[in-house]
Amino acid sequence: MADEIQKVFTAYGQLEADMVRLMLEAGGITVIQRRESAGSVYGLTVGPLGEVHLYVPSNQFEDAQQLIQAMQSGEFENLSGEDEWDTENLDDETD
Repeated sequence: MADEIQKVFTAYGQLEADMVRLMLEAGGITVIQRRESAGSVYGLTVGPLGEVHLYVPSNQFEDAQQLIQAMQSGEFENLSGEDEWDTENLDDETD
């Protein structure tokens, strides 16, 4: 019996869908993305034709919901205003 999938998120535009999909995939969650084909052809981002639905396997649904809720509450934001990467010493390491 194939693993069932559940809709975990509806994005309004491909950019939002890609951001959420990549965040979920980084958390080890398998994501299936579905969109009305007319919306992608015409580049619509509003209304039903602009919606992109993200589905996950049922056994990963709760984990996906928790990650999305954490993202929406701002838990993943870098509020320090500083980059996480130390770019000053990059040239030193390549020598």
